[in-house]
Amino acid sequence: MCWYTPMPMTKRSVVTEVVVKSNGLGLEVDNKRFVMNINGYMKETETGLQSSLGEKVTSLGEMISLDSRSRPIWFTVNQAPVLILGGFQGYKIILVSDSEFADFTAVEVGIDSCWIGSVNCPLDSFSSSIFDAIATESVLLLRQNQLVYYFTGNYSVLSLPVPGSSLWTRVLNNICVSRLNPVPFPHNGSEFVIALGGGVQEGEFFLGTIRDGAVRFPESHAKGRKTVCEHLKISCAILWAVYVTEEEVIVLLVEGKKKSSKSDYYIMAYDQADGDFWMLYSIPRFIPKDTEKGFVMLLGLEEYTDYLLIPRGLSYNPFSTIFYIWGNVILQSYDLLNYIQLSDFPQRSPISYFILSYVGEFVCVTVSEEIWFSVEGSSVVVRLYPSEPWDTYFSLQLMRGSKDFSFNETFVSLFFNKEGLQQLVYIPDGRGEGQLIKRNFPLHYILSYRHLIIHRYHWLYLQDSQYIRFFHPCSFSVMRFKDLPAPQRFTRMEHYCTEPPDVMDRTGFHNNVSLAVYQGLIFQLLWLHADYSRPYADPVHDPTWRWWKNRKQYAEYFFYVASNGNSSGGVYVNMEGYTKTYDLQPNNQLPSKIYLDKNNVYSFSVFLSIRSKAQNMGEMLEENSLDFVWLTIVLAHPKFVVSDLHRHYLRGRGSVLYSVTISDTGEYPQQELSGMNLLKSSMALKLCQVINSATNCYHYTVSGPKLQGYAMVPIFIGCPPGKRLAFDITRTLKYTTKQNKHYFDCIHKNPELPCFFFNDVFYPFFLIQDMVTGDSGPFMGSYTLRIIGGGPYSESRIRFYSPSEILNYNTANGSTPLSLIWMRANRTKPALTDPEGFNVFSGTDCGIKWVCEQNSPCYDVVPVDLTAPDYFFLVEVSNRAVDKSTYCDYDLEFVIHIHGLRLSPSRAIAFMKISMAVLTGIVFLYVLQQVLGPVIGAGFTRLIQRFEESLAVRTESTITFSGSSSIQSQGSSHHTSAL
Repeated sequence: MCWYTPMPMTKRSVVTEVVVKSNGLGLEVDNKRFVMNINGYMKETETGLQSSLGEKVTSLGEMISLDSRSRPIWFTVNQAPVLILGGFQGYKIILVSDSEFADFTAVEVGIDSCWIGSVNCPLDSFSSSIFDAIATESVLLLRQNQLVYYFTGNYSVLSLPVPGSSLWTRVLNNICVSRLNPVPFPHNGSEFVIALGGGVQEGEFFLGTIRDGAVRFPESHAKGRKTVCEHLKISCAILWAVYVTEEEVIVLLVEGKKKSSKSDYYIMAYDQADGDFWMLYSIPRFIPKDTEKGFVMLLGLEEYTDYLLIPRGLSYNPFSTIFYIWGNVILQSYDLLNYIQLSDFPQRSPISYFILSYVGEFVCVTVSEEIWFSVEGSSVVVRLYPSEPWDTYFSLQLMRGSKDFSFNETFVSLFFNKEGLQQLVYIPDGRGEGQLIKRNFPLHYILSYRHLIIHRYHWLYLQDSQYIRFFHPCSFSVMRFKDLPAPQRFTRMEHYCTEPPDVMDRTGFHNNVSLAVYQGLIFQLLWLHADYSRPYADPVHDPTWRWWKNRKQYAEYFFYVASNGNSSGGVYVNMEGYTKTYDLQPNNQLPSKIYLDKNNVYSFSVFLSIRSKAQNMGEMLEENSLDFVWLTIVLAHPKFVVSDLHRHYLRGRGSVLYSVTISDTGEYPQQELSGMNLLKSSMALKLCQVINSATNCYHYTVSGPKLQGYAMVPIFIGCPPGKRLAFDITRTLKYTTKQNKHYFDCIHKNPELPCFFFNDVFYPFFLIQDMVTGDSGPFMGSYTLRIIGGGPYSESRIRFYSPSEILNYNTANGSTPLSLIWMRANRTKPALTDPEGFNVFSGTDCGIKWVCEQNSPCYDVVPVDLTAPDYFFLVEVSNRAVDKSTYCDYDLEFVIHIHGLRLSPSRAIAFMKISMAVLTGIVFLYVLQQVLGPVIGAGFTRLIQRFEESLAVRTESTITFSGSSSIQSQGSSHHTSAL
């Protein structure tokens, strides 16, 4: 059976996923997640869709061999719609996928492979391979040899100011680039990539900025300043770079080539704002000796082996603030200054690439294709592949006949997504072809199998019966979360309920008409969702209110028609089936992330139980005792977030209950727009008395074993997305009318833009609307109000004022006197202003009076008809730097229609003179008409009579003359006949 679903497309988003879940009826269906991103690198041709990046490659058999090495997939996390993968030896080919490699297209990129070595950029060997490939939201970047290219996608939904590329564009034309380093997270609306210099530019780096599809690489940081090598006063090269966006600091791994130095490798920091370098850490030359504790603290007092410590790269998790130096060792730090070595990782095979999940796990792949795993904050590093647990799981899959596993498979890549660790493998079919398969890496299976292999069972005799008993590394058997708050307030995810239309056909099956109607309804709903950010607040805080507000009264009629099978088009749409959901309930699982505004509190409970007496099979005390069950919370930013834990014994139930509270301290100094520039932080739950609980504690579910005993939840500190400030026009009209005892609207009324009378005091009120939870309440914080634009007669004539004009028209600190447009209505209390002089209002003190002084733009507006002139003001309201109750920078712009503006005194006097003159003339004419009217009327009557008399006389004489002429003519004719 085929299932159809409408495809939601929203503005400013090219990343979409569909999750199909069972409704609990009929056969059990596993949940399935589909990635359906927008691919902006395709073009329409006569033969159909083709890739804009180059020529399509149909066969991968020649490019991938059994001895091919795997390589990383680099992309902007949760933002890149298309992923790319290069690294095919001898081929300028990349794999392109808009579904996280559920399917893909192999493309030979259209770039020239013509680079040759030079004195400034020596080249050891030439290759056509794509060495570094990075995907961002709207741009793909890659490096071939020392050349860097980018390609901008065609994404109309992003409203990019630059058009999509038709060809690959080369950047850093005169630079010898040795490596590209990705920056996994955007900052301040921009994405970044770091290019490391080689050859004559060795020791330099270039921070590229990608914003709205435009790629910009500024000149080297070293122009006019010292390079890092000059700062260290040695010959050096930069091996890796990490950009810490929150602090605008670039951390560099520098290899010193001066053999007399104490250490060959350094961790350096570069401040983007000041342009200064400073040393963070000097890496030891040799690997420290193992202390058999799983880690070695590098204090300078430890003993060292004779093996050289060779770092190859850096990684940084902004959520946990853990920094890694990796190579033939793994060094870990929380502050970039003090380090520990994870000594479980052997130095025999250096790390090739390092992968972070950003939710508490990391995986590294060595040059010999070994896969190692660890949990952040833990000292245990476990080899996943090759290993005995892997061989066990692999054999079981082959026995099941799984097509995702094969003896001849080639490991291609490894990456994390929302479903966990994913592996790409190439499986040949024996005929020179094969297929690239993405599969879930069996992380939890391997760790649980590892536990059963390491902790061998032993025989146990209990009540004359023989049992097999395994050691329990966890001192608890059940871990549950309870009393979680409603998720939407903290996860900031909006939900809509959209039921498909009912089909009038007796079979009940949907057809093209019903599917088209459903798609149109979804499109309309999302349009309403995007359009709901209007500055004027609706009377009902719900995007769907405008949809049905004028049709609700006909709902019963349409239902009656549908119940008789007579609906238009054969479908019936239930208005109640398209609503926004505000009351989701928690499912006793920690959310994937939480957002905290100023002084917000997130609380829940953790329930831990030991095995009951019926389940107890002679465990030791540390295996099954409440005294060995202790929970701890690890916070990444304890200055901004604090936690409280309260332990409650439930001895009758063999359990403990922890009440956990995560609170924002209110110390975060930033105030930003909704959802912008949030501080990435995290909380991690750990069982502190359980040895390596993160990798040893698990429980079995229907879908297989799952790790427990450790949980990390990302925390975003700042203004949560989905909160906005809106102009409360309903309350403003009511309160303004009440205070002024009247309300005068415009002659031509506009329900979307009501008018306010110039002489009335204006009392604006505002709402804080939560688009996620549906909460809407008055804004009681402090804010500034300023007029930033305006124009007479109509909205189309509004112009924006310059900064100096804004200062003149809104404050007394301007350079031009008598230029105020408005002033406070309450002049009895001292005015509260910000440092620039703008008035600061609050929810209880908000009255303003329109004045339009002599040098203001609304002074002396000429009327265009017989009514008083109108003016449209563009108002900006902001709480930035004046409101300490929130991290949100509420910035609102809206238009106010003011009518009844006063005329200037000179123009008013002129109008009065003209009016008096016209009025006097009218009165004079009226009096003249009353006095002289009868005389003039009598004279005019006599004149008419005389004219009539004269006309009559003339007519009579004309008739007489005509009669006499006729008689004479008749006499003449008789006389002629006689003759």
